Amino acid sequence: MTSTYTLRPIGHCEMIDGQFAVRLMPDVRRGLKGLETFSHAIALWWAHEADSEDQRARNNIMSPYTAMSGELGVFATRSEARPNPIGLSVFSITSVDLDAGIVFSHYFDMLSGTPILDLKPYFPASDRVENAHIPNHFSHWPNSLEASAAFDWEKEFRA
Repeated sequence: MTSTYTLRPIGHCEMIDGQFAVRLMPDVRRGLKGLETFSHAIALWWAHEADSEDQRARNNIMSPYTAMSGELGVFATRSEARPNPIGLSVFSITSVDLDAGIVFSHYFDMLSGTPILDLKPYFPASDRVENAHIPNHFSHWPNSLEASAAFDWEKEFRA
């Protein structure tokens, strides 16, 4: 069964005076009320630069990481080349400008211009996993969002 869904961006990412920012469209800005009381949020975004028939067709086996030589199924990766190029990012909130509809952050892994599909507050009770594990070939990766900001991610991925 094939269904069609309609998504529309609620905003986009940009840099403002050297700060990472998510700017929302005027019609959804009121939805930010209360988000300023959280330390972190989750953004669901559209990987618009990876949205092509070729990239969507690469939905089975790939080898995107330099730390390993084997192949992985797309669902064992965070690659943007997938059947639906939806990204997910957890990011810190440094401030929220309700009038302008802007959420500022120290860092996030979204490109400037990336369309934002949704924002959700980060709740440790449902979003934090205390005993998570990853394959050994990723053991040199940072153990936190904060440490990720200074990590050289570019050398981790094949072009």
